[in-house]
Amino acid sequence: MVLVDGHADAQLPADDAGFTRGLAAFETLRSYGPRLFRLEAHLERLARSAAFMDVPCPLDKLRRDIVQLDIVDDQAVNLFLTPRHRVVISRPLDHRRVGRAIAVATAPFEPPPWLPGWVKHTSRAGWELAAARAGADELIFLDGRGHWTECSRSNLLAVRDGVAITPPLDGRILPGITRAAAIDAAREAGIELREAPLPAARYDELYALSTLKEIAPIEMIDGARAGEGSDVGSALRQALAEIVARETQSGGQ
Repeated sequence: MVLVDGHADAQLPADDAGFTRGLAAFETLRSYGPRLFRLEAHLERLARSAAFMDVPCPLDKLRRDIVQLDIVDDQAVNLFLTPRHRVVISRPLDHRRVGRAIAVATAPFEPPPWLPGWVKHTSRAGWELAAARAGADELIFLDGRGHWTECSRSNLLAVRDGVAITPPLDGRILPGITRAAAIDAAREAGIELREAPLPAARYDELYALSTLKEIAPIEMIDGARAGEGSDVGSALRQALAEIVARETQSGGQ
């Protein structure tokens, strides 16, 4: 289903700045059955991104749009905000993406001050082209100090000697909803987790964290095999599944 300004029969004008200039903020959510996971956290992040992008963020209208979707099974849901319109899209979740190993390509990148990394925006054509031309699923960003910060569609989590490490929220990376849930999962599973810079190196395990992938192993970096994996990722996935079940079954979003 596609809703434009709350209407299923509406169209997005071709001259909308979200289309012509990439001037839009967005969120990607998923449902487990009929319930969206951590909806309010997604909406709060969308509001922050929209404020930075100077686009309206009518949260009450978005909530009504979401109700119109009448979700009954696992869905991927996108919310887009442009200077003049809001667009809500739902489609069946592609379960093949959940937890599937991915390949990444290194890209030197630090977000500019006029579009910081914590803003979830739609202006990402360069990243998509670079990943496709490298034969990778995503880019892995390398800062000027030789640290990996995040991927072009995901946060990062590495494991070394049983300790999980994820880059800190220093303003340069997206404050991921799945990243936060994975931190909660580590605490519940008794896994030591540190928020610290992540030097570009070999780790026992390396994961991409996102709403539609959940906790997905990074299998290849620049064509070379990454970490082989161990039990920490499995424990994190199990703990995350328990959090999701508890929050969605109880009605919490």
